[in-house]
Amino acid sequence: MAYYWYKRATSSAPKSVTGGIKAQNKRGAFGQTWWGKQWITTLENFDIGERITRGKSYARKGQVTDLVITAKKGVSAKVQGSRVRPYKVSITLVPYSKEQKELLSQKLTSKQIYIAQLLNGEMPENLERLFKTAGLSLFPGKYNDLTTICSCPDYSNPCKHIAAVFYLMAEAFDQDPFLLFTLRGIEKEDFLKKIGYKRQSAGENEPPPIPEPLPSDHGTFWGYTPSPDPAFIHTSPTVHATMAKRLGSIPYWRSSKNFITTMETTYARASLFAEKIIDLQTTEQEKVASKSAD
Repeated sequence: MAYYWYKRATSSAPKSVTGGIKAQNKRGAFGQTWWGKQWITTLENFDIGERITRGKSYARKGQVTDLVITAKKGVSAKVQGSRVRPYKVSITLVPYSKEQKELLSQKLTSKQIYIAQLLNGEMPENLERLFKTAGLSLFPGKYNDLTTICSCPDYSNPCKHIAAVFYLMAEAFDQDPFLLFTLRGIEKEDFLKKIGYKRQSAGENEPPPIPEPLPSDHGTFWGYTPSPDPAFIHTSPTVHATMAKRLGSIPYWRSSKNFITTMETTYARASLFAEKIIDLQTTEQEKVASKSAD
């Protein structure tokens, strides 16, 4: 008699996620900026077959539940797969050495406009050429420059979980190109300080206020005269969430609802609530003023 062993088929479909990081891209190629597109193009050109494209659906469904990019640890992410607990993903790119960072800072010292553009969310195309003159590469030259780890049982690397993080990283770079520096182990604030870039705070160049002279009469000095409450003057905005509309949708919006519509509703409710508070304060002031007059 022959015995046959059968293995029960298990579902490979990922578990649904509420509040995951959904990609802004719904179809087509990822990356809105030239540097975001270059990140994906570079990865897809490596000899890793079609495996990287498996992560597109994961990125668009919101299966990535957490994604953090730091100079010390690179990328740390969690991706919900078919198992109960999300898989842990880590991605690091070969960091620049101390000497390479020093050389890069020397190159950028005379190019303050590049830093200003980076802080404004723009990546100058000439910056990549500047990197080459320093013998550096902004993007990975080969896949081995990346160290990618996932806790899933898939033997292939990159797996679909790592690939999903790759695509979301492109959207993060779209919003903040300096994250490409961060991935190379460069701390933003320390680097800016090193190249002599100083953020100008509001009112930094304004002269110090002139101190008010003390009254010569000691009675006036020690006396207390209540200052009148300022009148509440307010006007309701004709358009809500103007700042959010100017900035556009954020890359890691964790909701199935539209970001702009949600913010517009929130702003409108906040305005209405503020109006109610102001009306109550005005009524209270009128009562106090009426009693004082009597």
